[in-house]
Amino acid sequence: MSNRSIQMVSSPADRPSHHDDEHIVQLYTDDAFLIEVLGRFIGSALAIGESAVVIATAAHTAQLEKRLSASGVGTFKATSQGRYITLEANETLARLMVNGSVDEGRFKRVIGDVLNRAKNATHRNELRIAVFGELVALLWAEGKFEEAIRVEQFWNDLAKDYSFSLVCAYPTTGFDSQRHIEPFLKICGQHSGVMPSESYLGLGSEEDRFRNIAELQQRAEALEKELAGRQREELFRLLVEAVQDYAIFMLDPAGNVSSWNAGAERIKQYSAGEIIGKHFSQFYPEEDVRKGKPYWELIIAQHEGRFEDEGWRIRKDGSRFWANVIITAVKDHSGKLLGFAKVTRDVTLKMQAQQALQNEISERRAAQEQLHKSETSLRELSLHLLRTQDEERRRIGRELHDSLGQYLAVLKMRLDSAASSVKGKHAEAFEEIEQCIRLADDSIKEMRTVSYLLYPPMLEEMGLKSAIPWYLDGFSARSGIKASFTAESAFGRISRDSELALFRVLQESLTNIHRHSESPTSDVRLFVKDGTAVLEVEDQGKGVPQQLLEQGGEDWMGALGVGIRGMNERMRQLGGKLEMIRKKRGTLVRASLPVTPHAPAPE
Repeated sequence: MSNRSIQMVSSPADRPSHHDDEHIVQLYTDDAFLIEVLGRFIGSALAIGESAVVIATAAHTAQLEKRLSASGVGTFKATSQGRYITLEANETLARLMVNGSVDEGRFKRVIGDVLNRAKNATHRNELRIAVFGELVALLWAEGKFEEAIRVEQFWNDLAKDYSFSLVCAYPTTGFDSQRHIEPFLKICGQHSGVMPSESYLGLGSEEDRFRNIAELQQRAEALEKELAGRQREELFRLLVEAVQDYAIFMLDPAGNVSSWNAGAERIKQYSAGEIIGKHFSQFYPEEDVRKGKPYWELIIAQHEGRFEDEGWRIRKDGSRFWANVIITAVKDHSGKLLGFAKVTRDVTLKMQAQQALQNEISERRAAQEQLHKSETSLRELSLHLLRTQDEERRRIGRELHDSLGQYLAVLKMRLDSAASSVKGKHAEAFEEIEQCIRLADDSIKEMRTVSYLLYPPMLEEMGLKSAIPWYLDGFSARSGIKASFTAESAFGRISRDSELALFRVLQESLTNIHRHSESPTSDVRLFVKDGTAVLEVEDQGKGVPQQLLEQGGEDWMGALGVGIRGMNERMRQLGGKLEMIRKKRGTLVRASLPVTPHAPAPE
């Protein structure tokens, strides 16, 4: 190729036919112009399944891959297949140098190995390897003009053994003085064509240059359209042939199968020879065929452009599968119907999974409803038990007070009478009777305490505000814990159930303080806030462990005790709530209930 005349050409991507000895030099001023040309040159080869080798700087390689990606030509797949090979130009040039000069043997061995790999990566009969190299540009930039020409000759010699199309690129800034004229002509003489830069269109008149531009643009547009068409056809063919999960086939206007892909054979079990020419209605169950479903699906697709459906379809062996079907009408530019494209997918597993999910949802909904009913019944039972417990406590308290209390009172009176009769006469008997009198007094006091704790009459007669101080006095006397009480002056009577519920919270809270908190004091507060009656019981002890608060916060279950759990349920039934708050020191129990009018207790 060393004696060729200089021929101006437009772009390597615009050359439709392959030439084994094609060796083109690209001149450029701006990198963007070079990347645009290379994008079309390399991209066209990769798009139609051919191989490409790029020996460029890292910056140009990165810009080229970005340009290819933007035009829809991905390099990842081609790289993994071995069809797209990139070498860093500076590193490659260093491998080829021996004593400051490019070694011909190394050049043929290194570059030849890369071309062999690119050739073996594709099985096309008419292989076109698109090669772009910047080795000569690097040598030229260093002022090694003769060395650059030698490398161009090495490429030409390599073309005798390998079939490739080569583009070498030189920036026009490298030809800015008269000393470059002779080596430039030698460079051009090593190439089969010279591509002008974006600003340089060769020698000749301005009219010739403009005419040349128009011709190049026309050729570029025509060939670009041709390439795009080839790419679309190739991609569609590869898509249809490679798809295994979808049955993709064509129907003629009457509904007869005219093409068949591997996915259709896998899903429907018919080979192309068995099914092409047959009507597609044989894929439908008999009941659908009797209803005319295949025919009106084509009618809908023809009028609306497409039709989509899910339903049962039949395989060759008679088995059924649940299919997602899309039928698209194919028409020419005048609107004439050419046929239908049909895409079918077996979604039986998806349908079964959806049915199983729906069944599971129904079962869970039924279980939740049953659980809700059970919870409602449990709460009603719990409230009934609480009310029964209160009534039973009230009954036992009155029984103790009215029955056992009277007996004990009479017993004490008899003992007092007996003591009077023996006083001064029988000292020993008198002493025994005095002890019995003291035991009777203690029994009466204990009976009254138990009776009032079960159901304090003061709560029913005087209300919560009066019953709390009375209870705190007895609590302090029994436990040794100093208890204080503050009540809002305007706090009046509230409903009987609310007063009893708050009193039970007070009892349970003070019991927990006595048993667990090790607090020397307890503070009780009673007030009304925003229409809500609030009782607070606070201690200064070690507090309830955080773990128990977190467990109890869910439903006041377990370790916090049946008493607290029962009080929480009582609060909830009355429209209030019970809170246990862990403080820096101690615990605060807060019970709140909506204020409801007081009604006298029934006799």
